[in-house]
Amino acid sequence: MLEAIEIAFIDQHGVESVDRSALVERGHGRTVGQIASVLSSKGIVDPGDWPKCVTIGRIDSMRVVGDKESDLERRYYISSRALTAEQLAAAVRAHWGVENRLHWILDVSFSEDASTVAKDNAPQNLSMLRKIALNIIRADKTDTRKSS
Repeated sequence: MLEAIEIAFIDQHGVESVDRSALVERGHGRTVGQIASVLSSKGIVDPGDWPKCVTIGRIDSMRVVGDKESDLERRYYISSRALTAEQLAAAVRAHWGVENRLHWILDVSFSEDASTVAKDNAPQNLSMLRKIALNIIRADKTDTRKSS
């Protein structure tokens, strides 16, 4: 399926028009650019494999920090919703924003980045335990403030 999607974005003959959206953000000494492209999945994705797939998308991201060379990353998405390129870009940014906030909370609360555990599945196991602990803490509604 990945190959069919890649080809669809390269060779757009016989494919409904591509919707594109571009965004460039500058700040904190870096420039981040993102181009979102979406196509209808019709004729590209096998409905037998993904019966609810309506849209396929591609996000090309570029990041330049200072005067260093840029990093280019290309990611593909499928969706059961009919999305515009702007909607796909917003959904992807929102998802990564949630991921980044979770990582920050885990690092501040449990010093996750300082962990030197590296044997076998231990890093994944400890990460899961930290997330469970964080969820328990969040679920606890006990008021621990002293009353005067």
